Amino acid sequence: MRLNSLFIVFIILLLLVLSGGALLWKFSQVGSPHTTVVQNISNDLGYSYKEAGNWFEKIAAFTKNDSILPTNLMFIEINDNAKFDQPQKYFELVINRCDFYSVFCITRVANEFKVNLTIVKKGDDAIIYLNTDDKKAVQDIVSNLKKYNIHSKIKED
Repeated sequence: MRLNSLFIVFIILLLLVLSGGALLWKFSQVGSPHTTVVQNISNDLGYSYKEAGNWFEKIAAFTKNDSILPTNLMFIEINDNAKFDQPQKYFELVINRCDFYSVFCITRVANEFKVNLTIVKKGDDAIIYLNTDDKKAVQDIVSNLKKYNIHSKIKED
């Protein structure tokens, strides 16, 4: 019994080795894929500097290209509902730190009091202008910013 099972295992291993060898031989007979090189390269840019006079005529003479360049898309919305009858008084808000969180909180608090603000970035610092005549609203904004651990002062301009 033991001899029969040893013989069966030997036959199975022999079949595996022979079939693996046959597959390797068949794989070696398959040729590598053929590549063709197209020599239809043209250096003609589709325009002539002698024919085109100025730069936009040169650009207009370019041949159409089907490729599209990747670009960033930015939408800018300008609300034209401001009234410019009289120059409006504004206050400058001086804060102890200027980071993303602070600007976010200042914007939220100013919107709560319905005060328009302007943020001007100069290098790493930002100058924040509160566009209002109401000094009490500005003082309330400063006191509400303390809830968010943003210590600020106002300068009247």
